Parts: sequence; structure tokens; C-alpha cells
Amino acid sequence: MKTVKYIGILITASTLFFSCVPLNQFRELEEANTELSDKVDNLSSEKELLEGRNEELKELADRLKKQVAELTADTLKKGREVRGCRNDLQKLRTEYEDLLTQLRNQTGAGDSEELLNYLQKLQEDLQAREDALIASERDLDAREKELQEAMAKLAAAQKELETAQAELAAQNQRLLELEQALARKDSASNALRQAIADALTGFDQSQLKVHIKNGKVYVSMEEKLLFGSGSYQVSAEGASAIRQVANVLGNKKDINIMIEGHTDPVPYSSGKLLDNWDLSVKRATSVTRILLENSAIDPSRVIAAGRGSHVPLVSNDTPEGKRKNRRTEIILTPRLDQILDILETN
Repeated sequence: MKTVKYIGILITASTLFFSCVPLNQFRELEEANTELSDKVDNLSSEKELLEGRNEELKELADRLKKQVAELTADTLKKGREVRGCRNDLQKLRTEYEDLLTQLRNQTGAGDSEELLNYLQKLQEDLQAREDALIASERDLDAREKELQEAMAKLAAAQKELETAQAELAAQNQRLLELEQALARKDSASNALRQAIADALTGFDQSQLKVHIKNGKVYVSMEEKLLFGSGSYQVSAEGASAIRQVANVLGNKKDINIMIEGHTDPVPYSSGKLLDNWDLSVKRATSVTRILLENSAIDPSRVIAAGRGSHVPLVSNDTPEGKRKNRRTEIILTPRLDQILDILETN
């Protein structure tokens, strides 16, 4: 028997009355399903980064607001000082002009000398006040400029904060929608698993198993339930079990179905079949035909595949292991259209 690993897909128009979706489409769905958890994790990480950036921007905005408040108060104080200097300077100028007028009208030498001395002192005081006024105005201009720069920084920080908050809100909404869609998918998978398990309660539970793995529902039936040794003709009991599954799937329009045949590695050949690959494919298509007796199941959602002996559940070293590995699996994959639409939209 050839040992090259492959998936045998039997789609022969003369022998099959159903169609199969391309295998790559099933693989794409499978890959998308396995990547969704990583995408949720990535979105959660991005959300944490955005939340951290939000906090940084809030702290920056608070610091800038405090700085603006301090600069505003200081600018007001400097403004009052400048106005006070101007008032004092105006008073001194007025007093100086009055004294100068008196000096011009004075006739006594003693009085004139005393008035001149006072004028000299007043002029010096006037010059000092003018110098102080110029310094205060220069300081006020610098503070006003610093205030304007701080206000510009604050406006930029607030704008960036608003943008970050909008991004965070959008990210939260995106993550919420994705988590809700995933939760609905998981809920649907659990409901489907339970419905099929309930439908198969009348069969030997040691020969079948219904479980969820990687977001897909697996209905695994051992060879003994479905086929005779080396045969691909489904037994009456096996056909009944398959029809029970078909009844559940008939109302599930958003489920893609893959039927996989599996064998043990014991070499096999017969007049019609070459090896275990052929046997696994024929068993898969035999199950598929019975499944599609339910006309509510769209054949375009169905894939029949043979895996030979290359995907064992357990070791083939024991007869018990070989028995468990000789099985047919109906793998049900919920369609991810809604989830993928959410990812593409966002």
C-alpha cells in the first residue's frame, strides 16, 4: 500500500448523485475557525494598549490643565502688577510736571535749589519705575506666550485624547460584536452537539462519540456500528443512525459537513478496491449517500473524504487501538460568515 499521505476525494458524476464544495473551501473555513481565538486575543491586546494610551493622555491633559491654570493666574497677577506700575508711573509724571511748572514760576534761589533737588530725585524715581514697567511688560509678554503654547498643547492633547477615546470605543464595540458572534457560534455548536447526541441515544454509545473539538462538532462512529469487516456497505443499524443525524442537520442551513473515512494500517485489497485509501473513501461516500437521502441537506455543503490510516486517534499497536481507529467521522463546521463580516467591516 502506498504511504504517501493525501485526502482522497471521490466525485464521480456517473456514480454520485450529489456535489461537493471544494476541499480548499472547507480548509479555509477550518483555518478561519482556528484563527478566530487569536484574533480575539489580538483585539484584547490592542484594547489594553489603547486603554493605557488613554490613561497617559488623560494624565497629560490634567497636567496641562493645571499648568494652564497656574499660568493664567500668574499672567493675571503680572497684568495687575503692570497696571500698578503704569498708574504709579503716571502719578510720578504728573507730580514731576507740576513741580517743574512750580520751578519755572519760583523766584527765590533757596526754594529753587530745594525744588531742583526734589525734581532730580523724582526724575530718578520716575526712570526706575519706567524700567520696572518695561521689565514687567516683557515678563507679561513671556508669560502670555507661555500660556498660549500651553493652551495649544492642551488643545492638541485633548484632541488626541478624543481620538483615542473614539478608537477605544470602536475597538470595544468591535471586540464585543466579535465575542458575541463567537459566543453565538459556540452556543450553536453546543446545541447541535446535544441535538445529535439526543438523536443517537438509542444506539450503542460505546461505538459512537459526539464531541466538540476546535469549534467543530464531531460525530465519530466506529466500524462495527456502520460496516462489516472490509466492507463499505452500510449496515441497517448504521443507516438508521446516519438518518437520525440527517434529520437533525436538515434544519441546519448554516453548517458545512465533511464525512471522513478512517481505517487501521493493516494492508487491505479486494477485487474492487486497491487499498485502505479506496476503502476509506468508499465508506465516506456510502455514508454521504444515506445522509443526502434527506433532501433538506444541500449537497453543496457536503464533502466526502478518505483519510486512510494516516489520522489515527490512538496507537495502532493493539487490537483495541486498531478498533478505535477504524471509524467514520461526520465533521460539522458552523459557517463563519457573520464573524468574518465583522472582521472585514472593522
